Amino acid sequence: MKPIALALLILLPSLSIGQRTFDVTIADSTYHMKKYWFVLYTKGDGPALDSLTAVKLQEEHLAHQDAQADRGLIVMAGPFDSNEAGWRGLLLYDCETPEEVEGYLRQDPFVKVGRLKYEIQPWWGAIGTRLP
Repeated sequence: MKPIALALLILLPSLSIGQRTFDVTIADSTYHMKKYWFVLYTKGDGPALDSLTAVKLQEEHLAHQDAQADRGLIVMAGPFDSNEAGWRGLLLYDCETPEEVEGYLRQDPFVKVGRLKYEIQPWWGAIGTRLP
């Protein structure tokens, strides 16, 4: 296991529930950690949609997410390639609480019609981490 992962496993249980940032130093590197909210969209139980309605809702869904990204609330998002597991997409929110995130998710057009469900989990990441 990588040293940072081991350090996080040791440190995370000792963090207070309301704390969103902390620093951890491993060897000569200091990582500034921050709590984000990982959202897993899964297949909902809503009714099948005709193609015109599906296209309209997809446009509204993407506009809803774009507006949140423009405000800095969503820092990463995207769909999954395979539907076999029922996973539809992921979002990474930079918000204070899971209740705040849930408020945004409930406004998603696909969630409103039951085509998407979601799970919210806290996720700690090093501030400034970027995908290559």
